[in-house]
Amino acid sequence: MSKLKEIYKLENSNLIIFDGDIGIDLKSDLKIQKKSLFYEDKNLLAEIFYHKNLLHGPVIYYSKAKDILSKSWFFLGKKQGKSYKYYISKKLYSIEQYKDDLMQKEQRYYFEDGSIKTSMNYLAGCLHGEVKLFYEKNKLKRFLIFEKGKKVQDTIFDTKENPIDESKFLV
Repeated sequence: MSKLKEIYKLENSNLIIFDGDIGIDLKSDLKIQKKSLFYEDKNLLAEIFYHKNLLHGPVIYYSKAKDILSKSWFFLGKKQGKSYKYYISKKLYSIEQYKDDLMQKEQRYYFEDGSIKTSMNYLAGCLHGEVKLFYEKNKLKRFLIFEKGKKVQDTIFDTKENPIDESKFLV
């Protein structure tokens, strides 16, 4: 039997947010209400789910062409799990990961061609670990290391991925 890595599901009032990568295992059967928002032309802009006045379930935003622009999950008002954002072209813009409203683990951002733009690691809402910024076509632009929000290493690269000697910068 294979272990499930993630489940994001809302059926009737049964909400499940399980993500083994982030360490989230949340379930509820609370009464959930759906609110829909519309553009002026009556096309769907967003679907938002609440328990009382707290976001509880998915929050989905749509383009005027009815494509998903973003999808995030909430549990009793706190962002939980993976959030996806898309370019208007439908291509993936980012995957963000949250636990209890705080960024957790790797956050990835992409250029519209699908190549990686930025990769940042978080621990309980603080930068922690490697941060990589890229030029287009996966060429490293900057490499940083953080420990609990404090920068401990920072290297900038030229477009040929050679380190730049910052001591030669004029102030």
